[in-house]
Amino acid sequence: MNKNYDLLNKALKKKNLSEIIEFYSSKLPKKEIFVCEDISITYQDLDNKINKVCNYFEKLKLKKKDVVSLYLQNSIEYIIFYFAVIRYGAIVSPIPYGLNENRLRYYLKISNSKLLISNINYSLKKIKNIIILNYQDFEKQIENFKINFISPKLKPEDTCIYYFSSGTTANPKLIKYSNLAMINCQKILFNSNFLKINSTHLCILPLGHTASLRYSIKNAILGQGKVYIYKNFWQIKHKIWKIIETKKINFVGVVPSIIETISQIYKKRKKIRHLKFIGCGSSILSEELQKKFKKKYNVTVKNIYGMSEIGVATIDDPSSNKIYGTIGKKLKGVEVNLFNEKGVKIIKENSIGEICVKTPALFSGYKSKIIKNDKKYFFKKYFRTGDLAKLERGNLKFIDRSKDIIIKGGVNISPQEIDNCISQNLNIQESASIGIKDIFFGEKIASYVVLKKNRKISQEKLIEFCREKIGDFRSPSTIFFVKNLPKTSSGKIIKRYLKK
Repeated sequence: MNKNYDLLNKALKKKNLSEIIEFYSSKLPKKEIFVCEDISITYQDLDNKINKVCNYFEKLKLKKKDVVSLYLQNSIEYIIFYFAVIRYGAIVSPIPYGLNENRLRYYLKISNSKLLISNINYSLKKIKNIIILNYQDFEKQIENFKINFISPKLKPEDTCIYYFSSGTTANPKLIKYSNLAMINCQKILFNSNFLKINSTHLCILPLGHTASLRYSIKNAILGQGKVYIYKNFWQIKHKIWKIIETKKINFVGVVPSIIETISQIYKKRKKIRHLKFIGCGSSILSEELQKKFKKKYNVTVKNIYGMSEIGVATIDDPSSNKIYGTIGKKLKGVEVNLFNEKGVKIIKENSIGEICVKTPALFSGYKSKIIKNDKKYFFKKYFRTGDLAKLERGNLKFIDRSKDIIIKGGVNISPQEIDNCISQNLNIQESASIGIKDIFFGEKIASYVVLKKNRKISQEKLIEFCREKIGDFRSPSTIFFVKNLPKTSSGKIIKRYLKK
């Protein structure tokens, strides 16, 4: 084990993930790292295939700093292309899977992509200077290329990734992320004992989702782990516990809708000892659901709070502190504080402020926008997340996005509070509450609600249920029953669609 930690410490001194893959390819060449649909790949396989793809990029006359977009389902090929782009010195731009053609065009346009790698043949001829590569044919195309490639000198501050923000309240922004920030993000996780080395991961979230790459793919590469990759959760939802048991999974990254679905499908079960915890991100898991899951399956679900701009900032640990429904405490190496509108630091319990973060994993800025000294994005060198929280027994309790706060009669009301209340009703699968214009109050509350299968409840009864829990003023005035809620590929509810 000491040898493994020695390797990890040496790997963390490398300047970028490309060098780390090369390092492990020489030290642990036969170590299996990724498995997808019975296809497995070792460190050496990964390194060799990355080099072949880089040589293929040279044939395509791809330039350094060119943007390469990945629009793929989960696969080992996705990972190969992702790290090949970084090694080549270009910029990789993961695009959320499941877009229509017009939306895909938009993403390609704002990122100024030169190459699209996809398994879908869109008619994108009208977009100039775009090369479309169907990844399903790539094995044949690269089989004769050399397994050696002389990588350009990659500077730590060089942009290597363009992440798209979720675009829940507006069109997504393009976030620039550097080699250094990517390494620092992983250092924070390892220094905070997020997972032990040699951990086994189950990857079911889209690889276009920062969480999958951050907490499983890159974590496994650095920590000599192993990742079982599936296209999505829905492919394996009826056998997920069996996979966790037979593959001896230590960690699974999920979003709240997956936790809710598992809770509905499976009855109580005994604790799986090797499953350390389930990490839930993208949006906050309600206290009610977090408690219910723990009681039913004896498995801890931890809220992981982070953003594309800051990496990971906090993780809660209800299994040890018995406090549920929070986003926990800051990780080692990260500064997290609450500030009020005047920029004054909040230290008093239950006082609401904006979450602001200082971290070595901070993004470089938005594409074509220098934001270093912009007060819109920073308080006293802290990045402003736009999220509101309060302190609760030393832990951060997430309130809501500041943009989503409903102002009714001059009173700020958190939609999250309303949705947490609605979720306690046994008939409800999920909900999303928003403010809609009202002549008297300025805004009133409307809730969009998805019922569980074969369950019914009237609008009047659900509103009365809320009134009993949180009072009349904070309860919805109107309930809209819908089949599903509009979401991003990472599971965040797109409230701007509801407001339209």
